[in-house]
Amino acid sequence: MGQIALVSIGPGDVAHMTPAAREALVAADVVIGYRRYVDLVAPILRPEQSVLAYPLGSEQERAREAVRLARAGRQVALISSGDVGIYGMAAPLFEVLEAEGWDGVHPEVSVYPGVSALQAAAARVGAPLGHDFCAISLSDLLTPWEVIVRRLVAAAWADFVIVLFNPRSRGRPHHLAQALAIVRRYREADTPVAFVRNVARTGEDVRLTTLAAADPEWADMLTLVIIGNRTTRLVGGRMVTPRGYTQTLSAVPDLPEGARPPSPKRVYPIALTHPETWEAVVVGGGRVAERKVRGLLAVGARVRVVSPRVTPQLRRWAEEGRLQWVARPYQSGDLAGARLAFAATDQRSVNAQVARDARGLGVWCNVADAPAEGDFHVPAVYRDDEVVLAVSTGGRSPRLARALRDHLAPTVQSLISNPPISDLPIPTPDRRRS
Repeated sequence: MGQIALVSIGPGDVAHMTPAAREALVAADVVIGYRRYVDLVAPILRPEQSVLAYPLGSEQERAREAVRLARAGRQVALISSGDVGIYGMAAPLFEVLEAEGWDGVHPEVSVYPGVSALQAAAARVGAPLGHDFCAISLSDLLTPWEVIVRRLVAAAWADFVIVLFNPRSRGRPHHLAQALAIVRRYREADTPVAFVRNVARTGEDVRLTTLAAADPEWADMLTLVIIGNRTTRLVGGRMVTPRGYTQTLSAVPDLPEGARPPSPKRVYPIALTHPETWEAVVVGGGRVAERKVRGLLAVGARVRVVSPRVTPQLRRWAEEGRLQWVARPYQSGDLAGARLAFAATDQRSVNAQVARDARGLGVWCNVADAPAEGDFHVPAVYRDDEVVLAVSTGGRSPRLARALRDHLAPTVQSLISNPPISDLPIPTPDRRRS
């Protein structure tokens, strides 16, 4: 059985490769990689090595070929620029191995770390990563744009230094402009920003600017954009983020109203008195949707579930005639006739669409993954023939709400079994102790 070496070749110049990574690369029988990366390491390859160069976007094909050759007894080097584990080939390879039921031994896999592009870009401009930072790719080929936006909002609000990969391409020319607009809500106009193109490669270009002056036209797929936090500053023409965070938490702006659950103080609780007359549409068929349906069926509501697939329990309820199952993806128009809507899929874009459609139809909507997008949330409920106890945290912490409900339930049961004697005289308070 052969071996696979996941080799980090660094940001561009082979001088940045670690000795261990270089040794693993030279020792391989076969070298597999993206064509541009193969060209970067060509000067150090041996003439007798086999080289398989692939076009952009062929990560799965490269990983499968590496596994096939290793199982055939070859020593394979699968290369990535920067660090192989950061937006590199390590994850696709392990995904292929997982699908094949890999035992962790055959083939043997070794990972050789390296200098990532974000480290090299940071070194070129100074020390912008001196405090907490995060990396976000603006490519929506594998990640929905709605998810990327949520991460940008969270990172900007939390005051991370942000490194943007894949900031701009011909197919998505507007993503960087939108990302900068989001960050500008939370950072001062003079926040330092760096554009580093072709780091450690021929044609390297470095621009230091401010958040207000940052121009998306300066970036392409070969550019990294580094946005400072609230403490980042220029020191002698270098971008520096101090290790000590000197600003207080109160200086960090609050999340926008639409991005956070409402405060429990602003929640107005109601109880539906005739839920059996209400039709509810639940979009989604997983465990979250099942919980929503269980509560609705408990009070006799008419339920329609829209989802290509459902849990076994939802399927049984549909077979028993307790609900209607529309076995396909959600479509605009599915909320017709409903008075309640529940967006409970695992797809952010679908849940957002349900919320928008409900708003347009005047239908009350509950959004499982973003309570602030909806009109109501479902509290943790204890139900008895004589009482209903509902506990709410405004959607901020359903787990806390359930814990409070479970803590209070025994007291409620005890009071129901032994109601307080109401006709005894009420003692006068001892004002000396008040």
